Amino acid sequence: MKKLMIYLNEDVHEDLRQLAFRKRTSMAALVRYAVDKTFEDELDVIAGERALEEYAADPTQAVTLDEYMERRGIVLSSGAEPARGARSRKVAERPGRAYRAGSGASKG
Repeated sequence: MKKLMIYLNEDVHEDLRQLAFRKRTSMAALVRYAVDKTFEDELDVIAGERALEEYAADPTQAVTLDEYMERRGIVLSSGAEPARGARSRKVAERPGRAYRAGSGASKG
């Protein structure tokens, strides 16, 4: 993790301090959360571009979908395909957690 210093006016600083106290967290954690939520889409694009550049530089590091699913502990049940006309659900991935597609439950 890198360190970043920012300047806040006194009122914002005090309000943020009070909010951190009420939420039993740090001011830094609140700022990180706000940055993540505010710029989530743009940061995802930048991370995707970086991953694509890394792949282009060394495609031997790529894994197949089956290898990826195995590493992440993703198991598709036999009835995992959506019925015709049904909308498919997106399965989110979080580092260190495995998801069973279709069940909505996580292991971890």
